[in-house]
Amino acid sequence: MGADSTSSPGEIVDLVVERVGNCYDKHDLCCSESISYVLSQAFASGLGARDAVQLGAGYCHGMGGAGCSCGALTGAVAILSYYLGPHGPDGLKKKQFRRCIREMHDQFRGRFRSTCCRILSKKVKGKKEVGRVSCQQLTGGGAEIATRLLLMARPELMGSVDLEFLQSRDLIL
Repeated sequence: MGADSTSSPGEIVDLVVERVGNCYDKHDLCCSESISYVLSQAFASGLGARDAVQLGAGYCHGMGGAGCSCGALTGAVAILSYYLGPHGPDGLKKKQFRRCIREMHDQFRGRFRSTCCRILSKKVKGKKEVGRVSCQQLTGGGAEIATRLLLMARPELMGSVDLEFLQSRDLIL
């Protein structure tokens, strides 16, 4: 456990994005479940794998299928809250935490032009698979932004990166 001395934050971000994509594509986890699961296990949070997936479950498909806030964004916010929330032992101060979450929102919206699941996953006429591909891209993007923000706020987490987990393609709940 722990990133080797040659792993950079950028390399860890890339591994997280790959692992999240694998969980989404091959293990049928939704966007928020994939992000919550991978980020909790990659940085030895103490949150069990099944609990991490459960944490993300309600945000799938824009909050339970309502099509509102994208699950890739809300799932990322949920796991960032777990690591950085002001009530935790290693949490940020309230204003700093809120700035971080706002940055997550703003970067996501800046990259994808919306935070609404219904808009983001809208199918292009005549292209059946666009929504699924788009959701996978949103999931990877949400994971990338969240991981960068997490490592900026808590750089010491680089020492607890589970490279074996990130390089694995198994889902163990």
